[in-house]
Amino acid sequence: GTGALVQQAQAVTHTAVGQPCQDSGRAIIQVNALLIGHILQPGGNVALADALESEPLKWKTITHLFIVTGARRGEIMGLKWHNVHLDERYIKIEDNLRYSKARGIYVETPKTEEIRFVAIPEETAELLREYRAEQEKLRQLNGDRWQNDEGFLFTRDDGRVMHPDSPTAWLTKFSRRHDLPHVNPHAFRHTVASVLIANHTDVVTVSRQLGHSNVTTTETYYAHLIEESRVRAGECIADVMLRGYDGKGEKLSS
Repeated sequence: GTGALVQQAQAVTHTAVGQPCQDSGRAIIQVNALLIGHILQPGGNVALADALESEPLKWKTITHLFIVTGARRGEIMGLKWHNVHLDERYIKIEDNLRYSKARGIYVETPKTEEIRFVAIPEETAELLREYRAEQEKLRQLNGDRWQNDEGFLFTRDDGRVMHPDSPTAWLTKFSRRHDLPHVNPHAFRHTVASVLIANHTDVVTVSRQLGHSNVTTTETYYAHLIEESRVRAGECIADVMLRGYDGKGEKLSS
């Protein structure tokens, strides 16, 4: 259950404090794996990545973007091609796809401080190139029936914009289909934040990555992780300066 999962994560975290720097980092990766739902399985197999390989390219791309950006669900679903820069390897997040009974599906422009540029790795850029080619084939097949004048990345088969809640429903079915613990878009967001903090990324950078309106939001929401990271930083300094480790977990020769 959730309580047992949290206890496991806490146990790994407490074990990490006081270990050599590199071992501490490995332990924090285990924490993030636990909190996102056992994605890293015993033996190092990345169950989620393996499962995604057999899924439709569109859903593989959507999930991949959740994993590498930590963006909100509506921000990924609101992406348009003119904000995707594959050669420079970054995306500009400036729209949030929303839904309400009164308005239906609509685009909300975030506050100025939430508009941001997020770097993507080459693997993501390649996946987006592949997906763009697939979408172009779909557009040609539809001809005049295609309905995507705004250039959304992710659409239905006829080009109409997708419901912003659709990734949540799809990930639920995906988890069941592959016998994985339940995964939801927000879990990826928290994991990105946790990984960055565990690797001593400054809180301003973490805040910008997540699109928080101010650093205080990040500091408040992730206060426990930030404090643990500071403790580990102090332990790493002690490892090198006092305990005779080289910062990589190896004992220096005397």
